[in-house]
Amino acid sequence: MAESFIVDVTELNFESVLAKSMQMPVIVDFWADWCQPCKQMAPVLEKLVRELNGQVLLAKVNADAEQAITSQFGVRSLPTLKLVVQGRLASELVGAQTEKALRDWLAPVLGQGAESEEEQVQAFLEQVQLAIAHGQGAQAEQALRQALVQQPDQHLLRAALVEYLLSLGELAEAQSVLAEVAEDVPALRPFRNRFALLDEVKEQPAVTLPVLAERLATSPSPEDLHLYGLRAAAAGQFEAGLDALIRLLREYPDYRDGAARAALLKVFDCLPKGDPLASRYRRQMFNALH
Repeated sequence: MAESFIVDVTELNFESVLAKSMQMPVIVDFWADWCQPCKQMAPVLEKLVRELNGQVLLAKVNADAEQAITSQFGVRSLPTLKLVVQGRLASELVGAQTEKALRDWLAPVLGQGAESEEEQVQAFLEQVQLAIAHGQGAQAEQALRQALVQQPDQHLLRAALVEYLLSLGELAEAQSVLAEVAEDVPALRPFRNRFALLDEVKEQPAVTLPVLAERLATSPSPEDLHLYGLRAAAAGQFEAGLDALIRLLREYPDYRDGAARAALLKVFDCLPKGDPLASRYRRQMFNALH
């Protein structure tokens, strides 16, 4: 039965469980009751082990209850996975993982075929997004920067780093990373358009998005709506930015000789072709104009 390949580990059975690594790879899963990412990953990991049905053993270690084992493996954060093969530590993963990432991690020891470079990049980006979602943005940024050192022409990695920096409001650093590639690359083109939005308001006061959002919630001026719309879109908050610009178009249609319509068209250029968000707001713009 597949369940026999998922075992709870204590100091009493730990050595016997590790001994099984001479017959099959053993995943040592360090978790804790308070660890939400552990709970999120556990069913994914257990599902995979059941599917493999005897090709791998999952050894689950409660890090709080089994501190000696946890210390022996040098575990510093949860969740942590250690892969033991032939009695030796083969590799490890720290943080919650997607099913695809787990499959890729196990593939070398299970004799499965290697993935294409594109698939590897997509899997890596999934891990980056997962890390950011779990509050590990600094680690995700570092991983992206290290990956770009090794693969400077992998523009999807650069796009992800620029997106993350923009989300933090680090405009100068994001622009610096983008400027490292001079040629016109499709993956980076939307970001160049987003920086062009900032050029439209570069002479305006340096007001942060949260402050502008507070103004929009009370009695915003047309300048506030215009500035927020462009800056929010440049930061990747497209829906919020488009909402502000549609409001500007409806309430102040003559502001700066049609600045609202011009700004909306520029934001649409930042979205992928056929994006449903662009289609929805194009309809709203048409209705406001007619």
